[in-house]
Amino acid sequence: MSPQGVGDCGPAGNVLSGAYTVEAALTHILRGTGCGYRRLDAGAFEIRTLPHANPFIASTPPPAKIQTALSELVVVATRRATPADRLAYSVKSTNRASLQAHGLHDLGDVSLVSPAMTLTNLGMGRNKVLLRGVSDGPLTGQTQSLVSLYLDDTRLTVNAPDPDLRLTDMEQVEVLQGPQGTLYGAGSLGGVIHMVSAQPDLTRYAAMASGSYGFAASGGPSNAEDAMINVPFLNGHAAARLVGYHEAEGGFINNTFLKIKNINRSERNGGRFNLKVEPGGVWTVTVGAIYQVINLADTQYASFPGPPPTRINRVREPHRNEFKEGHGSVTGNLGWSDFHGSIAYIGHDIFSRYDATNQPPVPVGRPGTPAAFNETDHIESVVTEANLSSRPAARIQWLLGGFYAHTKQSILSTLTIETTTPSLRYEELRHDALDEAAVYGEATTPIYLGVNLTAGGRFFWSRDHVTSLNTSFVGLQSATFDGVSSETGFAPKIVISGRPRPWLLIYAQAEEGYRAPGINTAAAPGEKLAAPGGREPLRAFKGDELWSIEAGAKLTALNGRLRLDVAGYETEWRDIQSDQLLASGLPYTANVGRARNLGLEVEAAFMNGPLEVRAEMLLDSPVLARANPAFPVLANTGLGAVPDESFGVSARYSWALGRHRSVELDGRWAYIGESHLMLDVASLPQMGNYSTGRLAASLVDPHWRATLAVDNPVNTVGDTFAYGNPFTVRTKAQTTPLRPRTITLTVEASF
Repeated sequence: MSPQGVGDCGPAGNVLSGAYTVEAALTHILRGTGCGYRRLDAGAFEIRTLPHANPFIASTPPPAKIQTALSELVVVATRRATPADRLAYSVKSTNRASLQAHGLHDLGDVSLVSPAMTLTNLGMGRNKVLLRGVSDGPLTGQTQSLVSLYLDDTRLTVNAPDPDLRLTDMEQVEVLQGPQGTLYGAGSLGGVIHMVSAQPDLTRYAAMASGSYGFAASGGPSNAEDAMINVPFLNGHAAARLVGYHEAEGGFINNTFLKIKNINRSERNGGRFNLKVEPGGVWTVTVGAIYQVINLADTQYASFPGPPPTRINRVREPHRNEFKEGHGSVTGNLGWSDFHGSIAYIGHDIFSRYDATNQPPVPVGRPGTPAAFNETDHIESVVTEANLSSRPAARIQWLLGGFYAHTKQSILSTLTIETTTPSLRYEELRHDALDEAAVYGEATTPIYLGVNLTAGGRFFWSRDHVTSLNTSFVGLQSATFDGVSSETGFAPKIVISGRPRPWLLIYAQAEEGYRAPGINTAAAPGEKLAAPGGREPLRAFKGDELWSIEAGAKLTALNGRLRLDVAGYETEWRDIQSDQLLASGLPYTANVGRARNLGLEVEAAFMNGPLEVRAEMLLDSPVLARANPAFPVLANTGLGAVPDESFGVSARYSWALGRHRSVELDGRWAYIGESHLMLDVASLPQMGNYSTGRLAASLVDPHWRATLAVDNPVNTVGDTFAYGNPFTVRTKAQTTPLRPRTITLTVEASF
């Protein structure tokens, strides 16, 4: 294939043969012609004269050949770009087209098309992410996260809720299921979620804008606006990409005491900026920043499920989640290996308020006196990482890296009487200084007749210096604490994989995940934190570890149009860290016991021209087989906030109308099984056991798209995996309901 000149484009002798992406082929073919291209829609491109000569096209190296159909998907969360059908891991990746077609705007939406993934439903910016039945309960306290959240090179959190970034202009979202201790370290017992943002494009100008408006069956209206602009400069050696968005989500819960409707309205505003520079042929420098702020007018739980769901509270419970990040990275080819290094600064500020009127942690006066418990969490982290990896053609594929992070966290917890003049009754100020360091590596080598062996491990060290001042202004009681927790260890990994047929990959692997130990400090007067060997609650809690053994197969057929992934696994989880509640309602962390889980995952995908069908299934049986005797209620129970079974089906179909226009139909259905809270309370509320879905129709033009969608079309009333208020969960039934049926119209234009 070679160009013969298009319009004002000059001819070029850039002959091309083989299978390539359309973008890669056009970039190569148009070198030196004075022309560029832009995408009009999923199947149409426009070739046009560039506004001035663009030497960057001439400097672009020939593109690499690719696979076709479903096997084109490339996963980068494994630290090296690898086609999904060659990965000896259980991984699910949702690309840009699927994110758009399914209306997936945040990780809560992604969980509806990923059966192994569960999010607690506390509200925007308050949720906890869980994978593959690995759950320590719905609370987010002093325990480190069970799932590592990454945006490109940046680890987003340590022990905070999901910052809930809006997925505007994302290339794909990758979910690695099962422990990832070797590559990602502490806090990845359940797996890793890696969000891949669209990077600056050095080859063309581009812009996008979209707006949507929706209304719920019983609730307030919602709206969202998104925009993106991409600008290349320096003769194609650099480009900048700017993304901005606003979203307001209508509430649907009523407070009958305060006589306020739709109290749980939420708003999200933010943006991203990336600058990419390629000074030469082998090095790339990227710098950028993220800012997002979420404001919730009130929490998202009800005491009376409705519809409409309602509750009776004397004090409103607002929430604010502000996330900011700055990053830089360098990638290059050293000849014998590839180098990648990154550094990031993260600032995360979280404010939460709970109504503590009826169950305050310290006395506040007459019963029924309005009281509020406030928590302000300020987190600052500097995270650095660098790795070397083998060249793609090397017989032995290897990766060697180093990691260091320093995190400072300050938590101020207060109890105030909410009268005309607020009065302080309780306060705790806690400071953490956490240092983490690691050296990790892995290598893959052929051992016999197409069978490969991968072995690796991570040497890690962590140290947390904790100080606290705990004061009760009732009786003027105070207590101070100064202590250190630390851990050193090694997390191994081994994988055996092979291709008995070109269309079949089989594998078996074993890997360990872990979390570091920690210290409890919060307690009301009269509540004692015991030394090791005492009775719960203890001052210190141990680190936990999870071993997973997995076997699976990946099959492709029908020239890549059909893919089937099957994985079975067994996990053993020791000394489970779980956030529990003191009698006062204040949280603390305990090692609640030992759990095991047997599970089966199945994912199938079929593409045939304009039709795409996907189906997923997760069956597992997480059981707390050996409970800490201090928690008899939890003995022989499942792990809370994760269902034993979940299923999902989605389909998409499009057909042409002529003149480059088309119609797309999209639908999904998901069933989520039963679970409970995993709290040491007298009764364990059951939740789950509901179905939900989405139906959408789109009219697509070369420059715009209009979509009409219905979420939760049958208006299912379900109780999701969370609760709302720690001070009343023992005395009041609490549900976190699904959003009612919502109809949304979205219009998007691209240039």
